[in-house]
Amino acid sequence: MAEWLLEIFSEEIPSMMQQGAQEQLRVLAEAELTKAGLGFERLRTFSTPRRLTLVAEGLPLHTPEHTEEKKGPRTDAPAAAIEGFLKTAGVTREACTLQDTPKGQFLFVIKKIPPQPTEAVLGEISLAILKAFHWPKTMRWPNSSTPWIRPIRGFVSLFEGQIVPFTYAGITASKTTQGHRFLAPEPFEVSTFAAYQKKLRDHFVILDRDERRTLIAQDVETLAKKDALTPTQDAALLEEVTGLVEWPIALKGTVDAKFMGLPFEVITTPMRVHQRYFPLKNTQGNLANAFIILTNLKTKDEGKAIIQGNERVLRARLADAQFFWEQDRKHPLEQFNTGLKIRIFYRHLGSLFDKVERLEKLAPRIANQIGAEASLTQRAALLSKADLMSQMVNEFPELQGIMGRYYATHQGEPAEVAHAIEEQYLPKGMGGPLPTSLPGISLAIADRIDSLIGFFAIGIEPTGSKDPYALRRAGLGLIALLLNLSLSPQEILAWAYEGYQWDELSPPLLKSKEETIEGVWTFLLERFKFYLRDQQGSPYDHVEAVLSIAGNASTLADLAARTAALGDLLKTEDGKNLRAAYKRASNILKVEEEKEKYTYDGIVSEEELKDPAERNLFAMLKAKHAEIICLTQQGEFNQVIRSLAELRGPVDTFFEAVRINVEDETLRKNRLHLLALLRKTSHLVADFSKLEGEA
Repeated sequence: MAEWLLEIFSEEIPSMMQQGAQEQLRVLAEAELTKAGLGFERLRTFSTPRRLTLVAEGLPLHTPEHTEEKKGPRTDAPAAAIEGFLKTAGVTREACTLQDTPKGQFLFVIKKIPPQPTEAVLGEISLAILKAFHWPKTMRWPNSSTPWIRPIRGFVSLFEGQIVPFTYAGITASKTTQGHRFLAPEPFEVSTFAAYQKKLRDHFVILDRDERRTLIAQDVETLAKKDALTPTQDAALLEEVTGLVEWPIALKGTVDAKFMGLPFEVITTPMRVHQRYFPLKNTQGNLANAFIILTNLKTKDEGKAIIQGNERVLRARLADAQFFWEQDRKHPLEQFNTGLKIRIFYRHLGSLFDKVERLEKLAPRIANQIGAEASLTQRAALLSKADLMSQMVNEFPELQGIMGRYYATHQGEPAEVAHAIEEQYLPKGMGGPLPTSLPGISLAIADRIDSLIGFFAIGIEPTGSKDPYALRRAGLGLIALLLNLSLSPQEILAWAYEGYQWDELSPPLLKSKEETIEGVWTFLLERFKFYLRDQQGSPYDHVEAVLSIAGNASTLADLAARTAALGDLLKTEDGKNLRAAYKRASNILKVEEEKEKYTYDGIVSEEELKDPAERNLFAMLKAKHAEIICLTQQGEFNQVIRSLAELRGPVDTFFEAVRINVEDETLRKNRLHLLALLRKTSHLVADFSKLEGEA
């Protein structure tokens, strides 16, 4: 069994794209090898800032023998069509076989493909991988019309130490690669993956991304401990830095003491976001006047010049931040709202100040629904966007909301108001932290609903992969906010629509309130399916079964609880048997209803119940139907599930003892109504017909 090594060597790949590219290389290679019939024992991929690498181990030396079948035209097709097919296939008419199909008799060419040397196939596979590769953004460079994330500089492609020839982007594969750009730029040859990985390390490149990440985390921790400090935990920063260096070296710099009076986020944002430094904390948990840099260079002065250069850059950024901090606090926060009047939120949706005025009306109404102080929420809404016009946020947009909290606190606003200004932007991503204050929750909900209603009303909705106004993110954030609240989203959507001054905004296309609300609600329910699947582990069909019954009448919290309870039921033996009984009843009803052009509605005549099993089932259904309705209104969905599960015994007994299609027409129809009552009672929980797989 043999080994194939493929390296794509290029200029620096953006750090946050490397992991996705590494996984894509693995998926494409696996698909192409499988398509060629080449099995393998292990397939691994690697990434550094300048290379993507693949190694497939345990490959056969030849492809397996196989046949290829090519379908031609019908036997009675025009002669020119048949001749063209024969010419393309490279065969005569006599070499074709005739096969009958539902559409007539066709010509087929069946060729037996003999085994081929694996190295002859790997060149084609390499090209297929490169051509199929997708980057979020690409570029072209001189002497090549081929798009790639960054200019390609070389390929290594070796099978059992021998070059697998192919040419792409004007570059031919070889056995030569390069190490570190500065520490060891000389080209060198490789023969096997083991030699390749070792020589890269000898040339100051750590190929394995996981190894680099672990090494960086350890070096940062060790260097910080020398001064009794600890690094702030930041997984995203660690991942990004891992993609910036091939030979990581940690260095410690110092922050000028005069800047340590600035807010924590003002100091750490330039460090983390702009410079990719690791901030440090002291033993009391406070920010220390030190940071750690990860450099890609090993220097004779042990990094002193690098440290000084980075300290100088940070000093300049913090000097600007200190100036902005002092200047911004000279003005009341509300005064910044004046600038919002000339900053457009979106054409036909008004300015940012118009949005603030809408939030002032909408957020307190939501606050009243969840028990928040309406006056504090209204005040927070008035100041919610003011910091967008501050000099600090203009320089560091990542600090929106955060600076609003600091400035509100500085001017003596209540703590609830200050925190709500910051919390309006939470959650910032799937699974992110939620607002903790009720005014913050109210404002966060109002902000997202106002945006969704506005864009949907003027016909701007996410399409395919395009979502330039982040409406999907707004929808997912709104879902996370509503999951723990007994709020009617549709009612709030109506308030938001009514809050727009549509006559003044004059959009050329304006949907009605009903159409807009329906569009946003449908959009939220689609996002809700994905949210529950990712966060709660609920299968898609479980969510669909619940939504089809209660999607327009329930809060998202109720829908989530219903879905979780349904999942719990279907894990039990009672639930599985009840589902099977539902399916059996539904199939019987479907046949009879289609035949009779009549829908059975579950109106059972108790006097016509003859068998003890059907009388018992009717009594149980009647009791459970009322009980489930009551429990559903109370939101006791686990109790609902337990109640429904108790039907399992009577339903099993009924199907064992009772025959449905009897000669007595009155009795037959009454029993069909009894099955319809079972269906109707089950539908109080979910539409079991939406569940996939075997019952």
